[in-house]
Amino acid sequence: MGQEQAPIASETTVGSLAPGTYLSLLPIVDEILAILHAQTVSPERISPAQSSDQVAPKAKELSQALEGMKMSALSLPGGNLSTEDIGKLLDVLESEGDKRRRILSSFETLSLPTVEELASAGPETKTEGERLM
Repeated sequence: MGQEQAPIASETTVGSLAPGTYLSLLPIVDEILAILHAQTVSPERISPAQSSDQVAPKAKELSQALEGMKMSALSLPGGNLSTEDIGKLLDVLESEGDKRRRILSSFETLSLPTVEELASAGPETKTEGERLM
């Protein structure tokens, strides 16, 4: 309803983070807490109405900052994945890596001719596949 939000990322920064996307939220939280402290226990007490008038824009600013950070995180590749999905994906990738390492280690145990041996061998000693190359 009439809330204006700054664009999270321009078309040129899609897939990357815009500078300043993740700034500390502590200063905003500190300001909110200082206002609430001034309302309750501070010697210079302020009225609840003044407190509300001061806290509301800070709370809105905090909310917009958090929403911007959330949207930036979701726009990153894989940012939409839950931690469970990431764990499952990691398991699949580790399994695939193990499979490829086993395949490579099986080649290590084979007794294959070297390039020099293949080059020096005559056509009569080459296999059908080697003759086609």
